[in-house]
Amino acid sequence: MNEAAQSEEPTRRVPTGSAGLDTILHGGWLHGGTYMVTGAPGTGKTILGNQFCFSHVAAGGRAVFVTLLSESHERMMTHLRGMHFFRREVIGQLLHYVSGYATLKAEGLDGLARLLYRSVREHQATVLVVDGLLAARESADTELAFREFLHSLGVHNALAGCTTLVLSHRQENPADPQFAMVDGVLSLEMQLVGLKAVRDLEVTKLRGGPQLTGQHTFEINDHGLVVHPRVEALYPHPPEDAPEHGRKLGFGLARLDVMLAGGLSERSTTLLFGTPGSGKTLLGLHFLADGASKGEPGLYFGFMETRSRLVAKAANVGLELRPWLETGQLVLETRAPVETLPDALVHGLLALVERHRVRRLVIDGLEPLIHGTLAPQRMPGFLTALLNELRARGVTTLMTQQTHVLFEPRLAPNLEGVEGAVDNLVFLRYVELRSQLYRMLSILKMRESDYESSPREFSISTQGIDVADTFESADSISTGKTRPVGVKKKPSRRKKLDRRTPVRKRSRA
Repeated sequence: MNEAAQSEEPTRRVPTGSAGLDTILHGGWLHGGTYMVTGAPGTGKTILGNQFCFSHVAAGGRAVFVTLLSESHERMMTHLRGMHFFRREVIGQLLHYVSGYATLKAEGLDGLARLLYRSVREHQATVLVVDGLLAARESADTELAFREFLHSLGVHNALAGCTTLVLSHRQENPADPQFAMVDGVLSLEMQLVGLKAVRDLEVTKLRGGPQLTGQHTFEINDHGLVVHPRVEALYPHPPEDAPEHGRKLGFGLARLDVMLAGGLSERSTTLLFGTPGSGKTLLGLHFLADGASKGEPGLYFGFMETRSRLVAKAANVGLELRPWLETGQLVLETRAPVETLPDALVHGLLALVERHRVRRLVIDGLEPLIHGTLAPQRMPGFLTALLNELRARGVTTLMTQQTHVLFEPRLAPNLEGVEGAVDNLVFLRYVELRSQLYRMLSILKMRESDYESSPREFSISTQGIDVADTFESADSISTGKTRPVGVKKKPSRRKKLDRRTPVRKRSRA
């Protein structure tokens, strides 16, 4: 029993207080370990240390926070009061703040070491945070003495069962010997991407356990450090379970569903791209409404339209969404595409998918996800990881993307490599002919499914979306040979059409 318990002890984890950081560390810090958090001033070291202490106390532990700087504890409390994790009532009871600056100045490293050991013992602390390690290093007589101090602190607290964080300014040399004295190193950084400041962290060392390697973005808000693990590191593998063959999810538009051989394959991913105003959002709402009518929960996740505008826009074409919104079969969520982090957007999206048990999803606008602060080299892996995770959760996904050409008679989309990550491609565009605009729909690709490859004309009106039943009107528009539709020639009157007057072919009701 004792041997088994001892063999399991190294796997015990101590949560950091940040769910995203716990994910990166596969559960948190190893129990009894000593870890160094480095970063320039303002990167969030002190907030992370306090967040760790307060969350540990809330879970039933005891903590000591030791400062080696001249800043008063009261001033620190002033900065922390706005954080959700802050609890004034635990200070002095379960969480103790100790100033070590005077001891360090008067007695050196040996005196500081005694203060730390005594604080852990007297307060029965299971977590210790030491803020301002640079002051301790500068007071050391030699580099060897400083490394011995770190080593002794780690050994003592490991025996005491106390997990320790030491906070230090960023060191330019990653091979600095001080890093060898601790069980792990977490680096916090802040950099400018254009005019925006982006924070990221990296676990550069972690003994005794796995972690998600590489850099991950984080934010500092009233919840403290909110960490967003990199999507492609968190979801690196495609789903193993294959979807059932033959099941199709339609749009509720009969002629379009015929073009798609019944609809989109279950768990597939479709990119609907086209010019502004070509009907991408409305087709997405039709896809969701059709699913809601069949008991398949749907989620709209967009960036430009508000909920009220989406409902009104759908109602204008005869698509009533309110009944499905009231029952919860359809959820409309929008995010302002301002100062957004792509990984944060994805984690928020997946949380909504899980919460509402979504089976049909429309992501209206890929630009906020694959542009902005997302490095270009990340885009293929980022998007592939997201779509694989959605497939694994049983979601059929429809995404929209805007093209930059407004009027184009030829199929010349610029997809920037996105087409390789999706199963199906549907292209919407305007064609201008003799001062009149026509909408055209083309299916460019469908994996593992038949489809109608000929483009079709379609229209949007207060009566809804109407897709032509044949390709003939599209062919007439493309070749410039328009002729009236729905008006039959009378045998007794053979009047030629004035070809200077464009007449659009309309599909039959």
